[in-house]
Amino acid sequence: MIEKIKKINELCVKDGTYKNEKGQTTVSLWSKIKYFRQVFGAELGFNTNVMEYEDYYICKATILAYDPERILSSGHYKQFKKKNGTYLQGALPMAESFAISRALSFFGIMDSDITSKEEYEALNIPSIKEIKDTSKQGSVPVDQIIEEIKKSPHLTRLNNLRFVKYKEQFDLAIKKFPSIYRDLDDVYNTKKQHINKQEKI
Repeated sequence: MIEKIKKINELCVKDGTYKNEKGQTTVSLWSKIKYFRQVFGAELGFNTNVMEYEDYYICKATILAYDPERILSSGHYKQFKKKNGTYLQGALPMAESFAISRALSFFGIMDSDITSKEEYEALNIPSIKEIKDTSKQGSVPVDQIIEEIKKSPHLTRLNNLRFVKYKEQFDLAIKKFPSIYRDLDDVYNTKKQHINKQEKI
């Protein structure tokens, strides 16, 4: 079972890790659920129990082994029905999904934080997707690359960032993270146009 949990974590990380403002990293709850199902198949499953109150839902999720049936992990999540006086659409499935995510985290399927990327979003906690650098530098946050590009004083520095320092990250992004590549490429081209315009003046 330990090897299977390790395999799920590896697959989740390949989908992407997200860093919050405190530097903790997490993965998407959808990756956790998808790969849990893929790796464990019919061996293990989920059971959820939702309790409804006037202002909120509380959901308890458990991970079950079927043969023999026993609880391996559980997680709870409290979801309010309203935000700023307005009813939240999807509050019930959100409570259920996040409870399952917590149960999976306590089961060992997580990165450095038990809170999933989607929970960060629901709690309005900013998080950024990391691009894994295959060199010895480790992970480089996308916003760090973008900030360095924006601060480039001239074309030589700008092109060094794009084609030397962060070449591996750009190459990886174009292969595996096209939306991130578009963001990086847009920032690079915008800065390049700005520098060219300034030099002409």
